[in-house]
Amino acid sequence: MKNAFIILIMLVVLPSMTFEISQDKSIIKWKGSKSTGSYHDGNILIENGTINIDENAILNGEIIIDMNSITCIDIEDENSNQYLVEHLKNEDFFSVSTFPIALLKLINVKKKKNDEYLITADLTIKDQTHPIDFIANIKINKDAAIAIGKINIDRSKYNIKYKSKTWYPDLGDRFINDIFELYFNLVAFPTS
Repeated sequence: MKNAFIILIMLVVLPSMTFEISQDKSIIKWKGSKSTGSYHDGNILIENGTINIDENAILNGEIIIDMNSITCIDIEDENSNQYLVEHLKNEDFFSVSTFPIALLKLINVKKKKNDEYLITADLTIKDQTHPIDFIANIKINKDAAIAIGKINIDRSKYNIKYKSKTWYPDLGDRFINDIFELYFNLVAFPTS
C-alpha cells in the first residue's frame, strides 16, 4: 500500500484591519513630457494615508500627497532645477500655496488576477475632483501591505492650463503633454 500524502493549504483570512502608509518606505515618482519627447521627472511625498481591509479585501482608503514636497531629479544644475520646482509649485501648475495637498480616495478595488487589481478612485488636485482608474500589483499579509503601479493623470481636468493643448489648441508643437505619470511603490503597516 502506497503512502498517501495530504497537503493542506490554509488561507489566512485577515480580519478587519487598517494599514497606515509609511512615508519613509514609500516612493512616488512623477514624470511629465513635452511634445518633443523630452521630459522631466522627480519625487513627491505622501503626507499620510490609510487602507482599510476586511477578510483580505480592500474596502477603501485615502492617500494625502504633500504637494510642497515636489522635487526634480533629472536637472543637475541647481538654479535650473530650483526654477522648474518653483514653476511647478506656482499658479501655472499646482498652486501649492493655495492647494498644499492632493487627495486620492479609493472607491473600489477589484481583483483581476493573481496580485493584480483594478482600482477606481477619486483624485482631487487644486480642489478639482475626478474619477480615475488604474492597475496596481498589491500584496497583503498580517504584517504589511505593498502596492506597486502607475497612474496616468490628465492635468487639463484639474485646471492646470500651462502650455496645455486642451486649453490652448493653437500652441503648435510648443505644448507640454496633458498626461503626466505617477509611479508608486507604497508600503503600509497595520496600525495596531
